[in-house]
Amino acid sequence: MTRTRWLIASLWLLLFWLIASTVWMPALQRKLEVAATDLLKDVPTGYPTVEVTFSGQQATLTGQVRHEAEKAELEKRIASQLRLPSWLGSGMNPVTAVHSEIEISPYPSGWLLLAAQGSRAIVYGTLGSDEEARDVARFLEDRWAKDRAHLTSQIKKDVTRFDEAADIQTTLDRLPKPLREGGDSAQIHLARLGAGWERLTLDAPDELLRDQFSTYPLTPTEWETIVQPAIKRTRNYQATERARIAEAEKQSKLAPPHVFLAARDQRLLLRGEIASLKIKRELLNAVITTFPGWRVLDDLRVNDQRRAVAEFGPITTALLPQAGEGKSGKSLTLGLSGSAWQFVDWQVGGEAQPWRDLLPTDLPPSLLQEDSRMVTQWLQGNAQGIPTLPIPAQPSFLTLTLLPGKVILAGQLAEEALRTRLIEAARQTYGSQAVIFSEALLARGTCEPTPDVEQTVRSLPPLPAADESPTVAFARPGQVWKSLPATQDLLTPGALAKSGLTPPGFPGAMAEDTFAAEAYDHLRHHWRQPPALGPQENPAR
Repeated sequence: MTRTRWLIASLWLLLFWLIASTVWMPALQRKLEVAATDLLKDVPTGYPTVEVTFSGQQATLTGQVRHEAEKAELEKRIASQLRLPSWLGSGMNPVTAVHSEIEISPYPSGWLLLAAQGSRAIVYGTLGSDEEARDVARFLEDRWAKDRAHLTSQIKKDVTRFDEAADIQTTLDRLPKPLREGGDSAQIHLARLGAGWERLTLDAPDELLRDQFSTYPLTPTEWETIVQPAIKRTRNYQATERARIAEAEKQSKLAPPHVFLAARDQRLLLRGEIASLKIKRELLNAVITTFPGWRVLDDLRVNDQRRAVAEFGPITTALLPQAGEGKSGKSLTLGLSGSAWQFVDWQVGGEAQPWRDLLPTDLPPSLLQEDSRMVTQWLQGNAQGIPTLPIPAQPSFLTLTLLPGKVILAGQLAEEALRTRLIEAARQTYGSQAVIFSEALLARGTCEPTPDVEQTVRSLPPLPAADESPTVAFARPGQVWKSLPATQDLLTPGALAKSGLTPPGFPGAMAEDTFAAEAYDHLRHHWRQPPALGPQENPAR
């Protein structure tokens, strides 16, 4: 080849490369970048799609991802999966080299909130995965269990905001301990997983607390639905505990209560001083229930300057005068909180203190002196200053509900013997035809006495037949029964008092309460049952 031919060939080759570098190569780079962007767009990284630029057929990747695995996946796709359609076919990868400048930037770790009420706590929070939430909850619960405390967790996940923490040991090691005593046993602590805990001051204003929370990655919804309610509950607990401790301290400085129980002539006198009307009522009810045949004389005073405790010993018949030769039929016992009732000598002078050695150190004998003098004088026959009957006698009355196959006898009267007489009469009258319920017929010593029940026994109403309406009846012990057919309307509140079944002047609500407690459910059940078939009725028709 001549020199001229070599020169012409070189010029054509130079022209080709000039055209390739100015026209074909830029177009190829643009196609590669578009194809690369499309290839990477479905790789979730938590950041904008990684940018790919080409210098010839060499790719450079820039951007951010959360994990090393995501970076490796992006590089792999560009290096081995990128394709461009061409007349030569689409099976060849035009990328000759991949240069990665991708930065690995994990999301921050999640947050935890510990709301503790003494030895019980709840951990709230949002973390980076279900596995992390499960493991952290188990570790925290186990650590509190070692301190004999109970911790539950309500931890959620949000992978769009958080990644798993690289190390959680600091958070576990610095977990606050349960507090069991004192008004400050309420706690609120906040932590980023992997870091220590920050205690919040519950007494601080809400604005200050909100500023403390602003440094943690909480959403407004989490603040309103999780954090604020937890703070409110913990504050309420703290206020309750402080009030309880203050009250306990106040109570510890007060003198404990005392009660004298004197017995003679089927009468019981209670005299002393206790802290509240509720304690007094409970004590009186216990005495009345235990000794139904005795009259109870109430001379107990209520004074809120006494300690509000009521752990008196059991009230049993062992407190009554013991029968036997040489016994006077009288007794005196002293009830002190936290100890059993103690018999004390009542055959002493008015200023004697036979109970002095029984008193705790925080109960001055002077608080018992006047009560001791009065109960001993009452037992010795001098009733000066003693109430004759401080509790008004309750009315004695009887109610009767008659249904086909059922009899409900209820009410109250003073004498156990007359109660037994009424039950036996009901059994003789209805026993072969019905089941008799008599548990609600009570003998109470606080009721008016009844001379006789003969008229009541002889006037028991007949039992209704299966196709007849049930009957309700009322009587004062010793009087004749008055009865009415039972209807749905009679069961409405106030209807019984207006029906004329109870005598004028009798508290109708008392009878209505007795019917409602014992009989009305039986009546409703009876009315809900389908009617019995007559002898000519055929259920198959």
